[in-house]
Amino acid sequence: MINLGQSIRSKLIAIILLMSAGSLAVGMLGIGVNYYQTSQEALIADAETQAGLLATNAAVPVSLGSKEVLKKVLNSAVLSGQFGAAIFDNTGHIMAVRDEDNTEFYISEAEYKSEKHAIWGGDRLYVWSPILQQQDGEYSGIVYLKISTEKFYSKIQAFTLMSIVIVIALLFLVYLISLRMQRMISGPLVELEDISRKVSGSGNYAIRVPYYGEDEIGSLARSFNQMLETIELNQKERDSANEALQLNKKRLERAVKDLQYLANYDSLTQLPNRALCMDRIKYALKRASRTSTMVSILFLDLDHFKDVNDSLGHAVGDQLLKATSQRLLEKIRSEDTLARLGGDEFVIILNEIRDTEDVITIVEKIVSSFEAPFRLSNYEVNTTVSVGVCMFPNDGADVDSLMKAADAAMYKAKEVGRNTYEFYEAELNQLAIRRHQLANELRQAIKNEELSLVFQPQLNIKANKVIGAEVLLRWHHPILGNISPAEFVPIAENTGLIKEIGAWVLDNACAKIAECQKEGIDIRLAVNLSALQFRQVDLPESIASVMQSHRIPPRLLEVEITESMLMRDVSQAIDILERLKEMQIRIAIDDFGTGYSSLSYLRRFPLDALKIDRSFIDELVVDADDTAITLAIISMAKSLRLEVIAEGVETAQQKEFLAQNNCDDIQGYHFSRPLNYQEFTDFLKKRVDTDCNVNESVS
Repeated sequence: MINLGQSIRSKLIAIILLMSAGSLAVGMLGIGVNYYQTSQEALIADAETQAGLLATNAAVPVSLGSKEVLKKVLNSAVLSGQFGAAIFDNTGHIMAVRDEDNTEFYISEAEYKSEKHAIWGGDRLYVWSPILQQQDGEYSGIVYLKISTEKFYSKIQAFTLMSIVIVIALLFLVYLISLRMQRMISGPLVELEDISRKVSGSGNYAIRVPYYGEDEIGSLARSFNQMLETIELNQKERDSANEALQLNKKRLERAVKDLQYLANYDSLTQLPNRALCMDRIKYALKRASRTSTMVSILFLDLDHFKDVNDSLGHAVGDQLLKATSQRLLEKIRSEDTLARLGGDEFVIILNEIRDTEDVITIVEKIVSSFEAPFRLSNYEVNTTVSVGVCMFPNDGADVDSLMKAADAAMYKAKEVGRNTYEFYEAELNQLAIRRHQLANELRQAIKNEELSLVFQPQLNIKANKVIGAEVLLRWHHPILGNISPAEFVPIAENTGLIKEIGAWVLDNACAKIAECQKEGIDIRLAVNLSALQFRQVDLPESIASVMQSHRIPPRLLEVEITESMLMRDVSQAIDILERLKEMQIRIAIDDFGTGYSSLSYLRRFPLDALKIDRSFIDELVVDADDTAITLAIISMAKSLRLEVIAEGVETAQQKEFLAQNNCDDIQGYHFSRPLNYQEFTDFLKKRVDTDCNVNESVS
């Protein structure tokens, strides 16, 4: 022991030794504490990262209940020291275990629900990570690790012993140097203390003692710097290991994503495969149950696909499957799912269906889309599709029953001749069969001269004069008889036949105008344009060509369009209407009041007349709302300087009300029913000859 009461030299030596010991103690204590915390945090971080990776890799096997795969996942774990690992499902049962120290796995409910995912338990570190499904984020289990801390404490013990040895050696060296160089020691020691505090406070082991003498103080500084270099090297190695671990983590995540994609998608068409399709159906059924809507399952099978494979080869067959996928995707909505079950079988899941008519419309588009051949490599392949349709909840309450129903309906479609669709329920089959039959026979109706035109006169109320007539389309089927336009026009629109039929109506209407002129009758005819016709950019030129071929003046032709057609593309509609007006063709809005146009939009369109929809005329005078709407339409039309035509006028009371409220023209059974051409010309001649009144009209 040093006696502090001795000489100044001894006191100085004692002071130097005490300061040196204090500096080294503080520095080594800070370094030791920092080393302990850093090493402990690194062990916990490594364990948590490994648990997270295991949880990510275990998500798919847990959902599939594959214990063998889970065991392989656990065996892939790499941690420092002995450790045990277990995977629990969401009920708390162990699905796989890897145990290197033969201790029991147990996790309490409090730990399970804790926000922390790691507990330092003295001789062991306990870490857990939840297993979440990537599709919906739902919890499906937990990965639990227990890691022996024996190796950790061995490192701390070795570090401590090394630190003690270094401190003792340093103190002994300081004592020797202080005997002769007290003054030279005090300054460097203070500086050494400062460096020790900086390293301890910042954890920056790159700091060095700026003293490079060759004496003992220099040796002390070099020893201190050597210790910092050792710690810094260990830290860099740990950081490098962490970077490698993060890189491996990213690679594993990419590999997991690739595996999940392969597990859920068809490699040829990139469509959902059978497994994902079944999951999508389950999800669709749950959502439909919550929203009280229907789900439709379409089971599709290519007709004679085997013949294509056998005759043209599997490469062309694969091209056909990919081309079929693209064609089907174009016919369904974004919220629906198209999946490939395998071979030439596809399934379409139609979500949020409100009515079976919606399904029929989509299915008919799908079937008709296969009329166009597929151009594959150097081949032109013609194929058709058979579709089975079932509805949730009518045809089944779960995935299996619905798939069986759709499959049975598909085979029924095969039995009735392919290239068609069948509903699982018999009553729906009848509706589908009739629509399909009408669609097929409508294609031949024009060639077979089954279509005809009728003409419903329009009367100017004030002048009591026929000012024109609306051209209406009729279909007389040789077996089924007269078919309502309300039934066959939507079919024509859905199949695209409306374009050909619309052109036929326009041509024949212009021909009748020419015939009337030859008979000395100057009458204007109004022709309804379909939405498909109106979307044609060259519509005005087409109409001009038809009028020129029949040599009729444009003033005798009126075209009727609906509000919805105008509002679909306002700028294009204005362009087409202005070109028609330049040709002096009269333009009227049909069924006005049932769409969503506004006064500001109507002012932009070059119109001549508004036709009040018959739904408002039916309850005119009787229903206050219909009366108010009719009056508002008349008032708006007059403010825009447009003529007003009322459709569906069937009573004298309705006619009188319209006459009193400034309606220009009427059309309906009160004045005349639709007439064939001979009846129509006789009717016009009779009015000219007798100047008859409305009571003498055709009924």
